[in-house]
Amino acid sequence: MPTLAATARDDAQVRYRIFSVVVLAVLAFLAARLVQMQLLDTEQYATEAEGNAIETKIVRPARGYIYDRNGVLLVDNETTLSVTVAPRYFDEADLPLVAELAGRPLDEVAARYAEITERSRYQEDVLLKNVPFWTFARLQENQYRLRGIGFREDQQRRYHSDAKLTHALGFVNEINEDELDRMEEQGFRLGDRIGKTGLEAEYEPILRGRVGREFWLVNVHGMDVQPYEGGAENVEPQSGAALTLAVDASVQALAESLFVDKRGGAVMIDVNTGGIISMVSAPDFDLDIYRDGFTQAEVDFLYRNPQKPDFNRATQASLPPGSTWKPFMAAVALEEGMIKPETTLYCPGGYRIGGRLYRCHGGAHGDIAVEDAIRVSCNTFFFRLMNDTFVNAEHPEGITMDLDRFGYWTRQFGFGQLAPLDIPNQGPGLIPDSSYYDERWPAGWGPGYTVNLGIGQGNMGTSPLQLARYTAAVANGGTLVTPHFVKSITDPATGVTREPAYKRPSQIPIEPRNFAVVRAGMREVVEGAGTARRARIDAVDDFPKIPVAGKTGTAENPRGKDHSVFIAYAPADDPQVAVGVIVENAGYGGTAAAPIASLMIEQYFRGTVTRPQLVEFVRAQRSVGRI
Repeated sequence: MPTLAATARDDAQVRYRIFSVVVLAVLAFLAARLVQMQLLDTEQYATEAEGNAIETKIVRPARGYIYDRNGVLLVDNETTLSVTVAPRYFDEADLPLVAELAGRPLDEVAARYAEITERSRYQEDVLLKNVPFWTFARLQENQYRLRGIGFREDQQRRYHSDAKLTHALGFVNEINEDELDRMEEQGFRLGDRIGKTGLEAEYEPILRGRVGREFWLVNVHGMDVQPYEGGAENVEPQSGAALTLAVDASVQALAESLFVDKRGGAVMIDVNTGGIISMVSAPDFDLDIYRDGFTQAEVDFLYRNPQKPDFNRATQASLPPGSTWKPFMAAVALEEGMIKPETTLYCPGGYRIGGRLYRCHGGAHGDIAVEDAIRVSCNTFFFRLMNDTFVNAEHPEGITMDLDRFGYWTRQFGFGQLAPLDIPNQGPGLIPDSSYYDERWPAGWGPGYTVNLGIGQGNMGTSPLQLARYTAAVANGGTLVTPHFVKSITDPATGVTREPAYKRPSQIPIEPRNFAVVRAGMREVVEGAGTARRARIDAVDDFPKIPVAGKTGTAENPRGKDHSVFIAYAPADDPQVAVGVIVENAGYGGTAAAPIASLMIEQYFRGTVTRPQLVEFVRAQRSVGRI
């Protein structure tokens, strides 16, 4: 029988053998892994080791330039200096030193750093943007004390023309978190600047270009040491494409100056192509305010101002067109066979529905045909077109302009809907139908509620863009053009220019002869004894006469002074441009809106204005009272 001592020796030997086997197994495993890493997976681990010391820097391309139709430079870029921070290297205790060297308040710098780290601690981002050179130099001299602080050149937009084009061009600013979530897959990164509104937003992918990349070897402090592989792996950035607009900067600048102290908008459009020659919304603001950050005064002006300067009245307004609607009513009534060019309707000075008399503009006109009704702006004629039942050889059963018929034709002319425009921020306006009246007046409504639609009053709303587009269709014989700003896009690398693909224009199903009758009446409004004689552009010096056709409108405003409205096209005998103008709370259409349109037309065709007294008269007009 074994002794206790022998048993203990045997157990110790067994444990020793087990321990030895385990140790040998671990050593064998480690040796095998060492052989694998050193001999078999050399390339993989070498690459990873290099990656730990290689910093990828995004090189942002030059944003595309923007020109007007005549090659005038509107927007380009200027270089700015930015201070960046890589939070994974940076010591937050150094923030006071950064603020001191930069001459910035510590709370401002700390707030920006907190914003960066909240988004990501692993991506480099801009800590201080658009810094003066002395700040750049002081921080660079002390970079050895500031781990994770870096520097880069950035760009910001620079504006050259007297034409601000605020709402059309739009602005560029730093991408926000919501936008980054949507656009990160498209290659956008923290600190990128993107188009926020207008053409800058709509054409962002084209204007932005293609980003480049530089690979740098960095030390443990995150400081650049040298280009990786001598820069052989770098990817060069590609500049954004250039945009050439249909805009005439000289017309735009003039129109903007005419809208000082006014609210409203104006649009001039090419009647054949739909190119927008001018778009004004007033009040507006200088896009330069987005370059250096907002002051409190600028924030208040933009976002707390009851005049709403950031609201694009040229495309988003919804105001009654007034008597500028009468050419529309005339064209539709002629096409529907309600009247013929020679048909006369009797005007006793007003139109009576029940016990209410809807007064005519200019008193009693007697028997009057459609051309003269447009010329003198006879309300009674167009009240009757909206409300009467017309019985004739074509319609022995009678035909009336009911709301369904009215709605169909308004849509044909582009009202009550968004236009296929190449900038965002647009409103459809208001064209009421029976459901609208049912909802608003559930107790019942009748012809007294809709008769005003015949003269562009009542429950309806249009924008200057819609008015200009409709006027272009009248001028060109029924083609509803596609409004657009961009004429062409030029690739900076190849110089190849292409035209954007826009929606094809549509044809309004109205016979050319009916449009011809309407155009004859509109010509008499300006060139004859009509309501817009102030819009005439007579011959002067070496400039020949420019015949203009148009229609005034005075849109009633129950809460203040009426709105001044005017539509026009020119030359009347060979239409090339059409204009729609609304000046809010400025009175008669012939007082404020018509001279603005006339001066814009003169500037476009003559390259100058020859009526300084009219310019002075227009600039003296004001928008007063409430909208």
